[in-house]
Amino acid sequence: MGFEYLRFYRFRNLEDTTLSCKGSEVFLVGENGQGKTNILEGVYCLSYGSSFRTRKDENLIQYGEKEALVEGFYTSDDSSYKIRFHLTEEGKKIRLDGKDIRDRGELVGSVPCILFAPEDIRFIQGPPEMQRFFFNQTATLSNPFFLSIWKRYLRILKQRNAVLKAGNPNVLDVYDPEFIKTGMEITRERKILVASFLQTFSFLFKEVSQIDRDVFIRYVPSWNFEDPQEVQQVLQSKREADFTLGTTTTGPHRDRFRFFFGLKEFSSAASNGQIRLASLLLKSAQAHYVCEKTGRKPIFLVDDVLLEMDYPRRKRFLSHLPKYEQSFFTFLPDEPYTTYRTPSTRVYTVTQGVLKESGEIA
Repeated sequence: MGFEYLRFYRFRNLEDTTLSCKGSEVFLVGENGQGKTNILEGVYCLSYGSSFRTRKDENLIQYGEKEALVEGFYTSDDSSYKIRFHLTEEGKKIRLDGKDIRDRGELVGSVPCILFAPEDIRFIQGPPEMQRFFFNQTATLSNPFFLSIWKRYLRILKQRNAVLKAGNPNVLDVYDPEFIKTGMEITRERKILVASFLQTFSFLFKEVSQIDRDVFIRYVPSWNFEDPQEVQQVLQSKREADFTLGTTTTGPHRDRFRFFFGLKEFSSAASNGQIRLASLLLKSAQAHYVCEKTGRKPIFLVDDVLLEMDYPRRKRFLSHLPKYEQSFFTFLPDEPYTTYRTPSTRVYTVTQGVLKESGEIA
């Protein structure tokens, strides 16, 4: 099961079309720049209510047009949804089974979706905010309450920073108790997540890479305390610096996640190929973690990442993916994509935004 159909209207460079997706895999074959990734982006929008390529929704609307639409019908063993992602000049409207979604948190998790993309390398060697984003996403997919906690924390953080900029120290005492409580909840969730996540990630790396070297993740929280009073003392010690800078310099928004390859950090000890493989296996571990915690099978979006591995590693990588509802793969025409086919695979060629089915592969 998975998406039975996808409908695109004025979305990126894609023709206005309804794409039949009934099948365990959907292969999208075409040269670079033809629109393959745009289809994956549309599925991502239905799953998360936003793009993975741009923060500006207007970039999703075809040039010269005033609106765009992606719609899909998703089914699994225990649920089915009709999802509509509609962009106009007035803004974004998302509907789930005819109900308007006011907050993306109401949508996230309805269709568990894992993206594999070349840009995933940022989760290993990118800035700290990329690692925080990855683990926040993992926590959100596996715990429906995490996103609301994180958003509450960010709201209080914004209010606290406004007080710091205004130079009013007495008002901080109003915000800090809830700021500490919410921040400690996030820290506890991250500790549990990393401890469990690490075992899967380490196992997958050894199995797929065939490299007998330990890999591990070290979570470095800003507040490594169980007592709120100790956190309060940290905030008090940072107040002068916070007022000088006009921003909060300690808290979960400053946490770090460090990746090690043997005794050294990945970015300095591993080759570029090993870092790329690790970034893909990080997403694979995410999928395993979400499946284990929720009991639900995800949708996979696999965007031009198999090219980065030789054939034996590709085969091991695919064999260690958890069971999925459905997978969307992008391929260049000269890739051996037929070797990955199954009896229910559907293949579409993509040329300048036009999709043409080349038949089900038996």
